[in-house]
Amino acid sequence: MEYAEIPILLVEDSPQDVSIIQRSLKKEHIENPLYLAKDGQEAINFLHDETYDIGVLILDIHLPKINGIEVLKTAKSIDPEMVVIMLTSQATMETAVQSLRHEGAFDYLEKSKDDLPQLMEAIHLAIKKRWLSSQNQWTFEGDEGPCVIDMSKVEKGYRISKRELDVVKCLCQGDTNRTIAEKLFISELTVKVHLKKIFEKMDVHNRSTLISKVLTTALIRE
Repeated sequence: MEYAEIPILLVEDSPQDVSIIQRSLKKEHIENPLYLAKDGQEAINFLHDETYDIGVLILDIHLPKINGIEVLKTAKSIDPEMVVIMLTSQATMETAVQSLRHEGAFDYLEKSKDDLPQLMEAIHLAIKKRWLSSQNQWTFEGDEGPCVIDMSKVEKGYRISKRELDVVKCLCQGDTNRTIAEKLFISELTVKVHLKKIFEKMDVHNRSTLISKVLTTALIRE
């Protein structure tokens, strides 16, 4: 799946705010499939329908019928890898902490015209994050023809966590610690902690040996 194919669900009960966000998405050339829900119950119906395969959720906290926090909990229970951006016009530190730290939201932003560039940047990053988490198979041209790497075999074979698997994927692409940190929105120190655990689980001591073991474990020849 390419970046532009990842579906977005915007949950917002204000038609004016919906129009503003839609115009901003168009201006930023974010042309992903966009679905709209006007309340929490409609949002949950979308999330349960596998037809839509929502990857990025833009969610107002203050919604009719079911509030945004409950929708966030439901979204993460359905798909822990779903990337959720929370929006509110009445920001409070308590709600932000609950959304980000306890319920797994990706970002938390106030709704205002001044914050639209920040929202668009968050959506760009959310799409990239979702794309990276979905890349379990890569095709490349090997010495003896087309090959496929199935990263799910690494995940299961070495009991690698989802976040550690993201780090392994970046390593296989030749990324530095700094680049990995930027891609995964974590600190370089956190990258080093992940690497230490990955090396221990896979019984390797450096990156080249790790990549070699990934190829041995996950390579599928077509």
